Amino acid sequence: MIAGGVTQAGDLLRISQPAVSRLITNLEQTLKFPLFERRQGRLHPTPEADFLFGEVNRAIASLDHISKISDDIRNRKTGHLRIACLPGFATSLLPRVIAEFLEGRPDVTVSFQPRSSARVREWIAAQQYDIGIADEFEGHSAITCDSISVRSVCILPENHPLARNAEITPTDLSGESLITPNRDHSFYRSLEEAFDKAGADFAGRVETRQFATACIMVSQGLGVAIVSSIDAEEYAENGLAIRHFAPAIPFNLDLLYPVYHPRSLLLRDFVDRFKTSLQPFLYEAAP
Repeated sequence: MIAGGVTQAGDLLRISQPAVSRLITNLEQTLKFPLFERRQGRLHPTPEADFLFGEVNRAIASLDHISKISDDIRNRKTGHLRIACLPGFATSLLPRVIAEFLEGRPDVTVSFQPRSSARVREWIAAQQYDIGIADEFEGHSAITCDSISVRSVCILPENHPLARNAEITPTDLSGESLITPNRDHSFYRSLEEAFDKAGADFAGRVETRQFATACIMVSQGLGVAIVSSIDAEEYAENGLAIRHFAPAIPFNLDLLYPVYHPRSLLLRDFVDRFKTSLQPFLYEAAP
C-alpha cells in the first residue's frame, strides 16, 4: 500500500517479491477477505484493504507513541511526582530544586504540598505521595525512612556583640533571649540538654514551630536562635550574622517513602538531586 507495488514492497522490507506475495496470500487467508485485486499484472487494493490500512496506520502511530513514551520514561523525561514537605521547605530550598529538576523536562508534572510532619506521615503511609520531607519520624510499618543530619548554626542580629565570635557556645548564650522550637520538639530538648551540660541559662523567650519564623524574629532584633543552616542561609541577607554553634546539634531531616509503592526512576533522580542540594548544609564527615 505504501510502496505501490510488490517489487517495491520487497525492496522496502528487504525480502524477495515472492515472499511479499506469500505474505499477502497468508494475510488474506487469515482475514478471510481479499485485500487486492490482480489486474494486468498489478495489485489494486480493495475497499476493505483501504479501510484496514487506515486502522493499521493508527495502530502503528500508537505503537510509535508507546515507543516514544518508553524512551521518555527511560530518560526520566515524563511522569508525575507527588511531594509532601514541611512548610519551611516549601518557601526555601525545595522550590529551587524542583525548578532545576523540571528544566528540560516539559512532560514531567509535580504535585507539591506543604503540611505538618504528622500530616506528611499520614499521607505517605496512605500512599498518597511519593516522597515526604518531615522530621521526628519514630517509625511506621507502612513507611521507610532515610534520615539526614543537617548542620545547625547560631543566628544573631548583625550588630550583636557576640557576632564578633567565630563560634558560639551555650555559655556565650547564657541568659540571652532565645527564640526556640516548640518545647515538645526533639531539637528543643537537645538544645536544653546542651545548655544544662554547660551550666548555661536556657532563657527561651519565644517558641515557634518554624525555623523561618525564628530567622525573621532574629532579624527584627527579638533575640538569637539556633536553627538549621538551610533556613539561616535563606535569610542571610536579612541582617543576620550566622555563626558556627558548638556542640553540634543536628536537625534530623527525614525523607519518607511508602513501603508498598515502588519508587519510580523519576523519583530516584529527584531524590538524588535533592540530596545533592543538601550537601552544603551537612556536617563534614570525620576524616
